[in-house]
Amino acid sequence: MSVIYSQAWYEDMKRLINGSAAFSRVAPRERVRMTLEVMGDDRSPYVPAGTAIYFLVELDAGRVATYEPLPERHDGTGLTFRFTAPATVWERIAAGLHDPIAAGLRGEIRIRGDMRFLMTNADAVKTLVDLYSHQVETEWPKGRPPYPA
Repeated sequence: MSVIYSQAWYEDMKRLINGSAAFSRVAPRERVRMTLEVMGDDRSPYVPAGTAIYFLVELDAGRVATYEPLPERHDGTGLTFRFTAPATVWERIAAGLHDPIAAGLRGEIRIRGDMRFLMTNADAVKTLVDLYSHQVETEWPKGRPPYPA
């Protein structure tokens, strides 16, 4: 178990995804580069309002090649997707309390990129979502969502 947003947490996610036979079967074979942008808000104890955490995920040949934090927002060059949401949305997803697909459809997660690719690879997206929200063991030293209003 590792602390949310820690280097160990990123490594745990990478290991979990790369060790998933289910993901390996349905993963796209082409290279996919995406950023996940965690925007600070007034409810998350991990990402305060006015701050953000950015991380890069690169899939290549059906495996995670990169899953790491970025020092600043990616300029977008070479990205396939950019997913942006408030910290409390990402944290509720990581805690298994919120469905990321529903959040994306409701606009809680802004998605920039080729939506046809997402639809074509819906099984891979669903498997990644399940791994992220139900499989990784996360430590919440400042409290676990849901947070008080």
